[in-house]
Amino acid sequence: MNNNYLFLFTIGPVQSFIAEARKTKDLYEGSKLLSNLIDIAINEVKNQDENAEIIFPSKKIESKPNRFIAIIETNNSKDFGNKIENKVKESFMNIANRIFSENFPDKPKPINFDKQIKDFLEIYWVMQPFENNYESIYKEIEKTLGAIKNVRVFDQLEETGRKCSLCGKRNALFYKKMKKEKKPSYIQNNAIEIKKDIELNFGEGLCAVCFVKRFYENKSFPSTAAIASIDWVKKVPKDDLENYKKLFKNFDEQLYYEENLRQNYLKKYGYFLNDNELENAKNKLKEIYKKNGKPKKYYALIMLDGDNMGKWLSGEFLEDNTNLKEFHNKISESLGKYAENINEIVKEPKGKRIYAGGDDVMTFLNLDYLFDILIDLREKFPKFENLGFTIKKGMKSSASAGVVIAHYKTPLSEVLKWVRKMEKEAKEKGNRNSLAIAVLKHSGEIHKTVYKWKIENEWSVKIMKELVEQLKDEKKGFSNTFIKVLQEEFNRMEKIPEDKILEIELQRLLNRSSKIRNNKNEKEKKISEWKEKIKELYLDLVDKDNFFSFLNISDFIARED
Repeated sequence: MNNNYLFLFTIGPVQSFIAEARKTKDLYEGSKLLSNLIDIAINEVKNQDENAEIIFPSKKIESKPNRFIAIIETNNSKDFGNKIENKVKESFMNIANRIFSENFPDKPKPINFDKQIKDFLEIYWVMQPFENNYESIYKEIEKTLGAIKNVRVFDQLEETGRKCSLCGKRNALFYKKMKKEKKPSYIQNNAIEIKKDIELNFGEGLCAVCFVKRFYENKSFPSTAAIASIDWVKKVPKDDLENYKKLFKNFDEQLYYEENLRQNYLKKYGYFLNDNELENAKNKLKEIYKKNGKPKKYYALIMLDGDNMGKWLSGEFLEDNTNLKEFHNKISESLGKYAENINEIVKEPKGKRIYAGGDDVMTFLNLDYLFDILIDLREKFPKFENLGFTIKKGMKSSASAGVVIAHYKTPLSEVLKWVRKMEKEAKEKGNRNSLAIAVLKHSGEIHKTVYKWKIENEWSVKIMKELVEQLKDEKKGFSNTFIKVLQEEFNRMEKIPEDKILEIELQRLLNRSSKIRNNKNEKEKKISEWKEKIKELYLDLVDKDNFFSFLNISDFIARED
């Protein structure tokens, strides 16, 4: 009797758990925790069957996705699957108990702590007997898993009282007092006060699950202000920064921004050593600004995802899908190498990676490095058509990305909502293999644009980078007046008129905006070059609003620098 099985195992919830974040640390810790739970599940599979073959994901992937596929041998499939599921649930409870004990060694757990932890994970698994029919069994277990998820039973939450500040679903069991030393209203009686200065904001409350996420690893993670100011910090002499930091009790990179040096703000977050240091801090920061300029206030969040991954994994793009297992092994290996590459591409001070789970990536970036890293992320995405299998004509692997450029004070929940929206628009409006960028201005104004990664075989982000450089160049570049005037003129029309009229008007406006004064040949050459680039940009983007958003985003980034 054959005892081999194809085993598909998933842990959730994923997107909601990771995205329910008020701090960058929440975002990172949520991803890290789920990845580690999948590692625990995979290790338990190996404990139960040392010859088990993990098909996907590659062991090289540090930030594991929320699922894995394995070929295992067992005499009791139900018992095997239950052992893996129970190991994950038990491990999550142990993690929660450890974190609670480390922070509150002398206190009993609040009522419902264990229940919130126990009820949180959504674990699904499917197992089918397997001989040499990998392709048909794989499709069957994917279909079965989808059906199970569609009819899953939800436990009704019957908690009444103050809800968690992160998820808004479960009761808050931990809290920080309000500014006037008051306990938050409607918090349950045996909820525990957290007195650490920097882990919670005043009046914030956490459920057991979000408490575990917030305190999962006692490691710092850069704030949005830290990401935005990385390039500036590199320029400032180290001694100047250290002397400035000594003026505060709990330093946060938001204190690099003069608008935060206010009595109320500093008291609210407990940053001051004493009240007399405010003027001293202001003067010190002015001196640093005078020598080094001011830090940027905007940063970028990127979310990249492989296109049509379900179809690639199902073998739909293979001419012969009888070798699907070997194809899965190759895809897994190539995505593992890609994840390793990302760890090299996104390194401090360029930014900070949240996760690189193979075909999906989320990372914070400083604006100085945005364009080059976007090109690297797309260029190094694996080419599944080059893995040694016969692929259907015209099929090539690709990835789409959403990018949000946001002010460091914009609520992280809003930035996360927009980055998911932009990734979706890149796939839908851009018809995949595309990039969508949104700028969320602090004023509330929003610009967004969607375009293919390449325009006439040139990287579109390279065009944007070069345009930003031209708008910044005070000697040989262009002023932004050509963008403003062109938009004013064509906003009155339903669409931009034929190419020739656009070309003539671009020639006129670029000539007026050029900052080259004493070299006619150089000026004419540059105007001709950019007239063609901007015209091709419009022809590729087609939509008028999309076109002007591209130009306005370029202008915004240039001015932010």
